[in-house]
Amino acid sequence: MPIARLPLPARQSLRSALCRLDRLERRQALLLGGALGAATGAALLWDGGWAGYAGFGMALLLAGGLAWSGEPLPIEAGPAAAAEPPDPLWADIPAGSFLMGGDGQPQRKVTVSAFRCQRTPVTRRLYREIMGSDPGWPGGKADERPVNNVSWFDAVEFCNRWSQRDGLQLYYRIKGEKVLPIPDADGYRLLTEAEWEYACRAGSTTTWSFGDDEARLGEYGWFEANSGGTPHPVSRLLPNNWGLYDLHGNVWEWVWDRNGDYSEEAQTDPQGPPEGIGRVLRGGAFGFGPWILRAASRNRVRPDYRFRTFGFRCARAPRRQP
Repeated sequence: MPIARLPLPARQSLRSALCRLDRLERRQALLLGGALGAATGAALLWDGGWAGYAGFGMALLLAGGLAWSGEPLPIEAGPAAAAEPPDPLWADIPAGSFLMGGDGQPQRKVTVSAFRCQRTPVTRRLYREIMGSDPGWPGGKADERPVNNVSWFDAVEFCNRWSQRDGLQLYYRIKGEKVLPIPDADGYRLLTEAEWEYACRAGSTTTWSFGDDEARLGEYGWFEANSGGTPHPVSRLLPNNWGLYDLHGNVWEWVWDRNGDYSEEAQTDPQGPPEGIGRVLRGGAFGFGPWILRAASRNRVRPDYRFRTFGFRCARAPRRQP
């Protein structure tokens, strides 16, 4: 009886045994080969095909001997291990250094520690879920458009309320208009200006995160040429190399830093000047031209101002935090 005529369970068992030969220690493989050969020949001798089964048993014995001698055995490849799916909300930003500056400011080396960054700006849906209201323009239901019409104070209050809902330590101590960070807290927070530009560039040194070709800007960002004068749902265009969306255009994004001149000295995790009028916004917005959407471009506004082009995204400590 040919092997193909063996009952299906028998064929499957033999195939499985062969596939395991290379995983056993060599002496075990030899013994398994001989045992399988003898058992197969004895069990099927009644069929009259004893010679064929004896030959099959010898083949298994030989397979065991090859495994013992160190010769590779052909095995059927199993399915590849499934890659861990990316977190749809957060991207893990690696530590690293880059040259920060330009736009009238001196360039200097800035080193940024690892952190987690929201892949998109905070949406109107999430903002309403946390804050109980949707200030977004234009009107209509809260959806996946980035929240706008929010001040810097609104943004830090949102971070604390989101942290509270998720059982995390509040990152900000807020007393009136005085806001102090609690650096060891694991709650949600705004990106610093250095973190924002580092995450936006994603290793690039070009005008925009994707390169210097202005003709491609519409593939990555909503701006005056393609937005129709309104914000659009997040993550509809291409991400940068670190999986972050809507960094060029759609809405300006509040960051932690006060406005001020850059230092010319190399820095690690800079937090911006301790004093200053206005907080920094980054990224440009739906009603602006390509030059304003550059990775190095910056804006500054009083932290209590709200406007239809102002939004934000959040950050938090690296993945090792709960």
